[in-house]
Amino acid sequence: MLPVIGELRPWADPSVTALHRLPMRPPTTAFPDRAAARADVRTDSAFWRSLDGRWRFRLFDHPDRVPPAAIRLEGDSGKHWTTLAVPGNWTVQGVDDHPRYTNVQMPFDGPPPRLPDHNPTGVYRRSFTIPRGWSGRQIVLHLGGAESVHTVFVNGRFAGYGSDSRLASEYDITGHVARGRNELAVVVSRFSAHSYVEDQDQWWMAGLHREVFIEARAAVHVHTLRCDADLRVDDGAGLLDVTAVVGGTAPPAAGWKVRVFAETLGGKRLGKAQVVSVPHRFVDPYGFRGHGVTAHFEIADVSPWSAEHPNRYRVIAELVDPDGDVAEVHAQLVGFRHVEITDGDLLVNGKRVWIFGVNRHDHHPDRGKALTLDDMRADLYAMRGLNITAVRCSHYPNDPRLLDLCDEIGMYVIDEANIESHAYNSSLADDTRWRSTWLDRGARMVERDRNHPSVIMWSLGNESGYGRNHDALAGWIREADPSRPLHYEDAIRQCGWHDGGRHATDVVCPMYATIADIAAYEGDRPLILCEYSHAMGNSNGSLADYWDAITNSPHLQGGFIWEWKDHGIRTTLPNGRIGFAYGGQFGESPHDGNFVADGLMSSDLVPHPAAHEVAWVYRPVTVEAAGRAKLRVTNRRAFSDLDDLVARWELLVGGTVIESGALTLPPIPALSSAVIPLPCERPDDADAHLTVTFTQVADTQWAPAGHFVAWDQVELRRLRRRRIAGAASKGAAADVLTTPVELALFRAPIDNDGFKLMPELSRRIGVGGTAWVGWEDAGLHRLPAADFADHEHQIDVLEDGSELHHHRVVVPDTLTDLARVGVTFRLPAGFDSVRWYGRGPVENYPDRNRGSLLGVWEAPVDEPPYLVPQEFGLRTDCRWFEMVGDGVSVRVEAFDPGSLHCSATHFTQADLLAAAHETDLVPRDELVVHLDVAHRGVGTASCGPDILEQYRVSPGTYAFSYRIVVTAS
Repeated sequence: MLPVIGELRPWADPSVTALHRLPMRPPTTAFPDRAAARADVRTDSAFWRSLDGRWRFRLFDHPDRVPPAAIRLEGDSGKHWTTLAVPGNWTVQGVDDHPRYTNVQMPFDGPPPRLPDHNPTGVYRRSFTIPRGWSGRQIVLHLGGAESVHTVFVNGRFAGYGSDSRLASEYDITGHVARGRNELAVVVSRFSAHSYVEDQDQWWMAGLHREVFIEARAAVHVHTLRCDADLRVDDGAGLLDVTAVVGGTAPPAAGWKVRVFAETLGGKRLGKAQVVSVPHRFVDPYGFRGHGVTAHFEIADVSPWSAEHPNRYRVIAELVDPDGDVAEVHAQLVGFRHVEITDGDLLVNGKRVWIFGVNRHDHHPDRGKALTLDDMRADLYAMRGLNITAVRCSHYPNDPRLLDLCDEIGMYVIDEANIESHAYNSSLADDTRWRSTWLDRGARMVERDRNHPSVIMWSLGNESGYGRNHDALAGWIREADPSRPLHYEDAIRQCGWHDGGRHATDVVCPMYATIADIAAYEGDRPLILCEYSHAMGNSNGSLADYWDAITNSPHLQGGFIWEWKDHGIRTTLPNGRIGFAYGGQFGESPHDGNFVADGLMSSDLVPHPAAHEVAWVYRPVTVEAAGRAKLRVTNRRAFSDLDDLVARWELLVGGTVIESGALTLPPIPALSSAVIPLPCERPDDADAHLTVTFTQVADTQWAPAGHFVAWDQVELRRLRRRRIAGAASKGAAADVLTTPVELALFRAPIDNDGFKLMPELSRRIGVGGTAWVGWEDAGLHRLPAADFADHEHQIDVLEDGSELHHHRVVVPDTLTDLARVGVTFRLPAGFDSVRWYGRGPVENYPDRNRGSLLGVWEAPVDEPPYLVPQEFGLRTDCRWFEMVGDGVSVRVEAFDPGSLHCSATHFTQADLLAAAHETDLVPRDELVVHLDVAHRGVGTASCGPDILEQYRVSPGTYAFSYRIVVTAS
């Protein structure tokens, strides 16, 4: 049993959030002079030491079973101990305790606050040295994050206990250390009473996953440096309140002062410094408010901070001792910006901004929750490359360095408290045992992150019901920081969009609302979807339809796609191959399967095809027709013109570029439009389009000059029924096809059709899409398509040897929701690339193709892009589609109608259906081709609305014709 606290068992008591933990503060490091403070390199400080690296580690099956010897110096022979990396999760470092994935359900039985009998508990051990020069200073241990709760022992003595896996805990260990070598033990329990409020949709991990360091702070030092930077919108003045709270091992005596000034990042002083005396008369009834000072500055004509222009300034705070000497210097970077809600709109610096957002978890496929600065930077750069300018920290405070990066490159952030009681979201919000937990987690988030200009809203958590605990936290935040609106989805879910939950949320922030519902919204708060367009597998249908509603409805300002990337964990899978694991593949039970693979990016940050559509939907400038001979160009930015972009146009007729040039634009200020003439004559030819692109003039942090930022295509002349022209043919199609042309009505279910790995979810409790259930019950996946629909197929062999195929398919009324109506055939080995005139360049589907331009494209045959195999690889609106092999090509030309949806892969639908993981797939040598006259949209039904009616494949008669031409390539 753990010394001192073993019998108290605080990990089982939800009302105990910490013991001996120091107050939260914004991250700040003391330096000896201004130059060092400006450089802000902690490793250069003589009073800061990282404890990251290899730690000794031993795992026990319960905190009660950790023997005192495990945390003391004596009796440690090394037997049963190993070494692990810190930061790191022991669950991904070869210890016999693996990750577990659940979405809503807890990984162990309740009710709260009951804990499982098996509660893995790790003891981390390492030594550290206290230098001679640290004598007389306050020695502080910083633990950046420990999942779930932790207990600290220094030299065998209890030093502190803390909860909240996603915020740092600091402890004064001065009285526990001696000069020279010391021994530190941190005991981390995987589950606790606080696990019930950390029930987010992610892997349950364990361990010390963020940085650990020790710091020697002066006996009198600046403990907290709070910088509230605001912007007076009407005249552009910066308003800065700097509060320095002095702390330490003893109260400051008379004569201590704090000198504060602001400067540019280049070091130019902004106005005069202010010197304020630190209060020292603590015996002053009704008058003493602590050892804190506040300096107020009004700075004319500052350059405001926004996601478009992330201008920052530096605040320098010097602690001056009674002799007039500078004891230490602190620096904080700030941005002047003003956030408010006025007349139902969210305004930044007085302007209505679009929220082009995505939800983001901490995740790395090898290190779990332990992310490096480079990992975070890679995430944000990739986001900005896709025109994403807002991130919701789902569902907990991220590493503070991520917020530093958001400040630097420009991202609007919803900072979210680490509160999610999803499995018990109707009870814990009113449970007084968790009241202190709610307040502690939300308040500490605000105290840590309030200096960041990127943070524009505080979120009270996620999927935790709505109750008195939320209102208590909301009241605290509103008093502590009235400069930012509050955000909480469950308040409006439970109480309604119009007047519901106003104390807890200033925005209407629904999850997975339908397009019809958001379009009908008429409330007086801004509507910003906290989650929409669930990116699980082949998904994100109707993104453009969502944004049609958003841009055409008052008070709708955008939302956050769920989510940024898959959470696959690289490991040896049950099939013996190395790959990215999802729930259940570590043998855990219960689990929620591949629901954890729901990102726009793969686990290792490779974009999924839908990312292309996101970049288009979130583009900062749009082009549309404005009559027959004009274009309307709209600047969607709030603070920038278009001078940083180069616009070009191309005129395409039949997919061929026949004319191009630079597009001359008039000045188009922020949030305005201009109507300009077409840059070319409207052609008489059918199937004519004008493409307009915008690329970066110069390099940015996230992309080089020439990066495509925005694109649009305007139809000038419609496609007409195509006439058949002769062609030099190498031979009849029948000589090349290895199978006959057959009717196809089925696709391997995408996650939005229904969970093939978790069929009970849709069948038993109605979660997710239901299309796959219908197909499976009907036998569409195992019986010939001809058993389900009448199919007439006529082939005319033309003089040149090409074949003209005519199909008439009658889908009966009993088949109300098919995957496709089309045909399939196969080609022999050797076909390894495709060319097509249709939408591209990447995979696209009928409800996810508005950002895919019509043109002539060429690419290798697609590889499966999704962790769980499913339908993939379609290209819509193809006028022709050509499979290229060794010396021969097979070309399909759409005839009536003039375009088809086409795909060519090395997998049959049966192959994709049978495979549970991407590593199960074995590509065929032959090429499997699909030609569809109708194909079901992809929607977002795995966690959200199913497809819109116009994207459904319904009963009726489908007639289509095409020609197959075989030529020398």
